[in-house]
Amino acid sequence: MSYAPAVNVHRRTPLLSVLLALTLILVAAPTGATPAEAAPTAITTWREPGSLPLPDAEAANQVASRPENRWDNKSANHYSPSDEELEAFRNGQRDQYGRTAVKYNPLAQYVTGGFTGTTDEILQWAAQKWGIPEDVVRAVAVGESWWRMSQLGDPHGGVDASAYPEQSRIDDDSVYQSLGIMQIKWTTEGLHRGTEPLRWKSTAFNVDYWAATVRYYFDGYCDWCGPDYAAGEEWESVAAWCSPSPWKGEDMDAYIRYAKHNFWDRAWESRWFG
Repeated sequence: MSYAPAVNVHRRTPLLSVLLALTLILVAAPTGATPAEAAPTAITTWREPGSLPLPDAEAANQVASRPENRWDNKSANHYSPSDEELEAFRNGQRDQYGRTAVKYNPLAQYVTGGFTGTTDEILQWAAQKWGIPEDVVRAVAVGESWWRMSQLGDPHGGVDASAYPEQSRIDDDSVYQSLGIMQIKWTTEGLHRGTEPLRWKSTAFNVDYWAATVRYYFDGYCDWCGPDYAAGEEWESVAAWCSPSPWKGEDMDAYIRYAKHNFWDRAWESRWFG
């Protein structure tokens, strides 16, 4: 009597075993990214008054990749201030009252310009670092320079033009005092002391310094802004970059209207902005 060979119904072919193993791996794999791989989160609200800025690297981790739309900014976008330049900024030039940048605004100690990237990425970085909504930063940069580091502003006469950078000179005694993407207005008398020459050499420094100045007002440091001044006033702190006194005066109100227009218009999203 012959018997047919027994069939092992539990036997799997090698291919089936491989497919089953891959299925188990996929099922067991965690869903979602780890914290280190998490997508950047845009900052859309102000961090509360008194909040210290984020470390440069931490802020950089929250920057979303964006293409360049201002190729003429390339050199300034990739300029990294040296330790010597930053020391000169913080503790070099003094104003007419003998104050250095750090003495006037303690937040200046955190200004580094420590980021390189595209123009939009630099604006994001400063927003993340200082706790300012990134679209506010973008909107101010539209109004100040149309996002151009080469922008010249505030022509002024009756000065020794040789004390100013070559690109800002109009003639022997006239210059453009405001330079860069956020139009830092530097004078030999000490306005925005220490920012020359980094204000036009480094895009990140220019925006970093602007943000530190805005937070100076927002955080409640201004003891000379008048009786209407208070910490935590968002658009007023932005407008103080241009006209801090009188607080809530006509010039401040005009700047706020202009900045808000640029905020809602969102020119940086238009095809013709580049």
